[in-house]
Amino acid sequence: MSHTIDHQQDALIKRLNRIEGQIKGIKKMVLEEKETAAIMIQLNAARAALQKISQILLEAQADHSLMHVNEGADLTAEMENLRRVITQYNKLN
Repeated sequence: MSHTIDHQQDALIKRLNRIEGQIKGIKKMVLEEKETAAIMIQLNAARAALQKISQILLEAQADHSLMHVNEGADLTAEMENLRRVITQYNKLN
C-alpha cells in the first residue's frame, strides 16, 4: 500500500473514531434525558462528520478512476463504477 493510501486511511479512521465517540456521547445524553435541542445539535454534528467522510471517499474514487483510465483501464467500466459511487453519495447526502 502506498504512503498516500496509508495516510488517507489513517485520516479516515481518525474521523470514524471521532464519530464513534460522538455517537457514544449522544447515547449518554439520551440516557441522561438531556435537552432535546442539545441532542439534535450533536446529531447534526455527527451527520456532518459522516457527510465529510463520504465526500473524501467520493473524491478519492474519482481520482482513482481517472488514474486507472490514464493507465489504460476501460473508460466505460470506470465511469459505471464512479456513477455507482456518486449514486450512493447522493443517497447519503
